[in-house]
Amino acid sequence: MLVYNLDRLHHDPADLVNTPARSLYRDSLRGKRVMLIWLSAVTLVVWPAVTGRWWLIPPIALAIGVLQYYSRPIPVLQKRLKDLPVLKTFIAPMLIAAVLVFWPVLEIGKSPGSREVLIFSWCFIVVSVNSIIFDLRDIEGDRCNGTRTLPVLLGVNWSTVLVAVLALVATLMSPLLGLRGAANVLLPCSLMVGASGILVALFSHVQPITLSFVADLFFFLPAAALWLGKG
Repeated sequence: MLVYNLDRLHHDPADLVNTPARSLYRDSLRGKRVMLIWLSAVTLVVWPAVTGRWWLIPPIALAIGVLQYYSRPIPVLQKRLKDLPVLKTFIAPMLIAAVLVFWPVLEIGKSPGSREVLIFSWCFIVVSVNSIIFDLRDIEGDRCNGTRTLPVLLGVNWSTVLVAVLALVATLMSPLLGLRGAANVLLPCSLMVGASGILVALFSHVQPITLSFVADLFFFLPAAALWLGKG
């Protein structure tokens, strides 16, 4: 929340095309964003202190320091992180998958093995599908402002093919994750349902808000499948 709201305080010209409604309320939401930034910052300091993990604060501060240049120009270079080719598409999936998989393993003092690499790859692919969909939604604004996301470089048709391939790979990988019982069946089925919804939405040229919904649904369905599978 801290990084996201810091990023939203900086005006991105592409938002006028990609998210006009959000741009319309940008100034009126500024005070609320600042409040969320301070609340998040306090939480990120207090939580490590309460749990006795002060060593978490420096890497968190470093990550925030780097990611604030996602939409802001880096001093001297005058380039944003999102201006680097394809980075906008994959920076979030890479960080999210690493935090979900590798961080807990390292925190308990273990070295990541082949199983962790497999789970990381699966998470990265699932989150990448979501990221590519949002970049497809924002392709016009990104193209006009020179942000070379993967969909801008590949085009809509090949990006749609890539989404289908990645969703298929994630589905086929699911049985290898070591799940037991109903979850081993429900997880790949949920991915197939989510991928089908995405493809239908893309071929139907739905409104951006609907495309955003089906992209996030691709997250929710596997989580629901895992929860039901444990029941």
